[in-house]
Amino acid sequence: MALIFTLLTACGISKKTESTIVAVNVPASLSRQERIEIFENVWSTINEQYYDPSFHGVNWQEVHNRYRPRVEAAENDVEFYRLFEEMLAVLRDAHTVFRHPQSNVSNNINPPGSVGISLGEVEGKTAITAVEPDSDAARAGVKPGMILRTVNGKTIEKLYAEIRSRFAGSSTEQAMKGVMHSALLYGGFLGASRTFGVEDYNGNVFDFAVTHFGARPSEIPTLTARRLPSGFGYLKFDGWKSPVDERFKAELANLMDTPGLIIDLRGNGGGHTDVQLNIGSLFFPTETSLGSFKKRGGQPERIMTHKSDQVYKGRIVILVDEVSASASEVFAAAMQEHHRAVIIGRQTCGCVLNSWSKPLKGGGTLRWSARIYTSPKNRILEGVGISPDETVALTASDLRQGRDVALETAENALRVKRQDSQERN
Repeated sequence: MALIFTLLTACGISKKTESTIVAVNVPASLSRQERIEIFENVWSTINEQYYDPSFHGVNWQEVHNRYRPRVEAAENDVEFYRLFEEMLAVLRDAHTVFRHPQSNVSNNINPPGSVGISLGEVEGKTAITAVEPDSDAARAGVKPGMILRTVNGKTIEKLYAEIRSRFAGSSTEQAMKGVMHSALLYGGFLGASRTFGVEDYNGNVFDFAVTHFGARPSEIPTLTARRLPSGFGYLKFDGWKSPVDERFKAELANLMDTPGLIIDLRGNGGGHTDVQLNIGSLFFPTETSLGSFKKRGGQPERIMTHKSDQVYKGRIVILVDEVSASASEVFAAAMQEHHRAVIIGRQTCGCVLNSWSKPLKGGGTLRWSARIYTSPKNRILEGVGISPDETVALTASDLRQGRDVALETAENALRVKRQDSQERN
């Protein structure tokens, strides 16, 4: 979710945001009075429109009293915007964030592009989970399954402690870990440069510096589709944002004859409800509830699929992980509860609120959770997530061998169901 440090994409939030956890010496562009007006606008919007009138147990008036003097004392815009990161984090809500304006100032205190690696928690350690081809990391010999030990000369343990001291939390602990991983890679509190200390497979630690930054992630979701050697279909996409629904439908048309389908939502942080409904409608012959949203003081508003001229009737497995969030969790929960799919992988993010947003003076954007989601069977997933029908842990050994055990497990589950069906017939 467009968290301060993170790359999550819940509810259409961008894939990469920037952190300004420390102030730098930059010229002021907003007046003191303008900062106060923006602060009051942000605070009052949350006060009046946040979905939870108890603010997750936070005394919101006390938050106002604590941060107003700091806003008045802010010496520049970077320091001012940093305060919103800290203030909104007390709600421990991945969807409620302040996105500061893009500027030359912010670009100079964050890495200007991809650093070439992805991180995840593996067996209690911070591991490299992916390495981009033709990156400085790849040229340095970094491989999936290696362990991250330092960033810019600081141990990750010290960096995690620093982040937690300034950032109260997120929707769940797994969401918070995602925040911290992304902070290590892209957070402005470490500046624009990155030197990583990595432990190789033999326990030796080596450093590599990122001097060539890759392209920033595209705002347009990517989708891959193929027919697996097993004969089952496979579809993976990383965001619920148009035009991915149109492409999904087109690719699914080529897989309609497959006896089973795997929908891979790992790493998919969410997106837009209308896109989710368009894709969900491809799996139900009649209008079907995917759950409901409810705003503060309002009535539940059901979200329904619509009739489609193309409906896949085969068996389905959905793959999820701790980054699967928001719209991905809504879709997976509905498919699970309607017995339309089996869920395989790891516990999802637990970041399942519906956010609204508005632009503010100075170019910033406030996004806040205005509605809470309830599943078709009245489960609240925020702060909990989805428990897979079959859990498949991520291991260092599998990363080193390049094995995708979750995908293997999904294929095996479809094979078993196909065999059972054949035996019954």
